[in-house]
Amino acid sequence: MWSGPASLYVLVALSHGPRHGLGIADEVLAFTDGNVVLGPGTLYRVLKDLSEAGAIRRVPSPDSAHPHRKYYELSAEGREELARALAELEAVAEVGRRGLGRLAPGGAS
Repeated sequence: MWSGPASLYVLVALSHGPRHGLGIADEVLAFTDGNVVLGPGTLYRVLKDLSEAGAIRRVPSPDSAHPHRKYYELSAEGREELARALAELEAVAEVGRRGLGRLAPGGAS
């Protein structure tokens, strides 16, 4: 179900607990050391897609100062999907590491 890096970043951010849109973007920025910025268009498209797929769901705002903020959390399906995506990435990373191990110094194979 995860359709690319932006979806994966959102799932990872929500694995740390419920967040609103800006909170998700901030979490992604933090865990990527500032290397990934989810713009509003990408972020809200991904939230819509993940919601429609059942991977995330809206929850009531815990922030009484900002009750209008839309908070999201992972659903059981979202947790399962994140686990599958991470396992897939780990397998791909292992194949890549083995390939790099075969490269001779200087990049020739």
